[in-house]
Amino acid sequence: MRIADRYILRELLPPFLLGIGGFLVILIGDILYTLAEYIVTGRVTVSIVMRLLAYKMPAIMVITFPVSTLFGALLGLGRLARDRELDALRLVGTSLPRLFAPVVAFGLVIAGVTFLTNEVVSPWANQRANRLIRRAILGEAFPEVREQVFLRGPDNRVFYVNRVDDQARRLHNVMIFESDGPLPRLIAARDATWSHTTWVLRNGVTRDLDAAGFTTYEAAFAVMRINTGLDGATFFDGQRTPEEMTVRELRSQIDLFRAGLSPRVALEYHRKFAIPVASVVFALVAAPVSLLAARGGRFVGVGASIALLFAYYVVMSVARALGFAGVLPPALSAWTPNLVFVAAGVLLVVRVDGGARFGLPRPAAVRAAGARS
Repeated sequence: MRIADRYILRELLPPFLLGIGGFLVILIGDILYTLAEYIVTGRVTVSIVMRLLAYKMPAIMVITFPVSTLFGALLGLGRLARDRELDALRLVGTSLPRLFAPVVAFGLVIAGVTFLTNEVVSPWANQRANRLIRRAILGEAFPEVREQVFLRGPDNRVFYVNRVDDQARRLHNVMIFESDGPLPRLIAARDATWSHTTWVLRNGVTRDLDAAGFTTYEAAFAVMRINTGLDGATFFDGQRTPEEMTVRELRSQIDLFRAGLSPRVALEYHRKFAIPVASVVFALVAAPVSLLAARGGRFVGVGASIALLFAYYVVMSVARALGFAGVLPPALSAWTPNLVFVAAGVLLVVRVDGGARFGLPRPAAVRAAGARS
C-alpha cells in the first residue's frame, strides 16, 4: 500500500498544479479587469500593478489551494477509476476508505500550507495592498477612516471604530481600551469626532476592569476628550481591518472588547481556521465523487468540480450573511460549509464503498472467492 499511496499522490499532483495555474490566471485577470480604467488613463504605472499583484498573491493563494485540492482529487482519482486501477486495488481486498487515505493526507498538508500563508504572509500583504490602492490608485487623501478596524495609539491604547459617516466625518460606536495604568479601562462612546490630535467622544461610558475582566467602576459621560498626540493622517495610517490581522491579534481584540465588537471580527477569526480546513473537506468529498463521475470522462470531472465549488460557495455566502446579521453565531457561520460537506463526504464514502454502482464485489467476498478457488 505504500507504493499505491505514492502512486495515488503522484496522480493528484499534476491536476493540482494545473488547478493552481488556472485559478491564478482567473483571479489575476479579475484584478487587472478592475484596474483597467486606471491603467488606460495612466493613473497606474506598470510598477504599481506589479507591486499590487505581488501583495495580492498570498490572499489569492489562500483561495486557490483548497479549490485546487478539489480539482486535483477529482481528476487524479477519476483517471485511476477510468483505467480500472482502483478496481484492481479493491479486488485484492483494499477498502475504499483506505484508498482515500492518501487523498485526505494530501488535503491535510495543503491545509497546513494554507493556514501558514493566511497567518504569516497574508495579513502583512493585505495591509500593504490596501494602502497602495488607497494612496496610489484611488488617489484618496488621508486621513481616510475605515469601518471595523483596530488602531493602536500611544500610551498603550487600542481604538476600534464600528461605523463611519464619511460626509459628516463622524465615528459611531467607538471603543478604546487603555492598559497604561493600575487597572485596564474600557471607554465606549456612541459617536466621536477628531480635531488634529484630539478625539472628542460623546454619550459614552467608562469602565475600570480587574485582572479577570470584571467591571470594578463604571461612569457615564456626555463629552470626553482624548489627546492621542498624533494628527489624523499619522494616526489613521495605522488602521487594520480583520483581514489584515493574525489569529493572535484577532483573539486579543475579541478578548479586549468582548461583546461590543461587530460579528465580522469573530467571524474572520473562525474563518482563519475554516478556510484551510476546506482543503481536507474538498479531498474527502472529491474522492467518492471522482468514482461516481469516472464513467463520464475527464470533462465530467471538471463539471463536477465546478458544481461542487458552486454549491460550497453558495452555502458559505448564505452562512456568512446570516453570521453578519447575527442569526448564526460567528463560529457556526464560519464552519457551516465545512460541516455540511463533511457530512456529505462521509455519506458518499459509505455508499460508494458498497461497490454497487461499479459492479464490484465487496473485499470480504473477494477473499472468500479466492479461498474457494
